[in-house]
Amino acid sequence: MTNKFASATDRDRRASNAYTRGRDLYWTISIGMISNLVTLVIISSIDDTPALAISAVLIATLVFVLVSSFDCMDDLKAIASDMDDEEASTELGAKLLGSPWYLFKGLLVISFGAMAVTQLLEIW
Repeated sequence: MTNKFASATDRDRRASNAYTRGRDLYWTISIGMISNLVTLVIISSIDDTPALAISAVLIATLVFVLVSSFDCMDDLKAIASDMDDEEASTELGAKLLGSPWYLFKGLLVISFGAMAVTQLLEIW
């Protein structure tokens, strides 16, 4: 690793960016869960469900959650890889560098994909 991002200002900027992208990831997943719960309530409570409109919302929610979450995770991974050796040797640095990003992405695809598919099957 190079020391071009080793100043105190760079460390503060990395911490601020990591906080912001972590918050964005939290809100993306929260919005996706709320949207899925709302569509589930609509599907279960209305006899003549507007299938096409709800299907569009489900697919849009899935795409939004996956694209936004993957972007946040890629940014967090990039922020971690920009750490200098001193930062990387800390507990937090080691945790960020060793995070299983593909596992997190896979879990998002499986969980939100399953919610979308099961709700679409219920509609159609």
